[in-house]
Amino acid sequence: MAIYSVYFFCDECSEIHPLGTTVSLDDGPAEKVSIGDAYSGKELNPNIANLLNHKITCPNTGKITFQKDNKQIFLVPAGD
Repeated sequence: MAIYSVYFFCDECSEIHPLGTTVSLDDGPAEKVSIGDAYSGKELNPNIANLLNHKITCPNTGKITFQKDNKQIFLVPAGD
């Protein structure tokens, strides 16, 4: 099982930030990829689906936002 760091595109400031969480996946990608691309045509892993429900605070603006677009949430193999 591989560990992935999770990043998101912030609609508030148009930058990519770490979500500050990791997920463990048996079927994860070998390199950085959006969850929309990694799971295209497949059912989302429950660990991944839960990420779509997180409130996110932009570290630049301090505003709370959500990222519901799974092409704007990224999995990055831990250590990359």
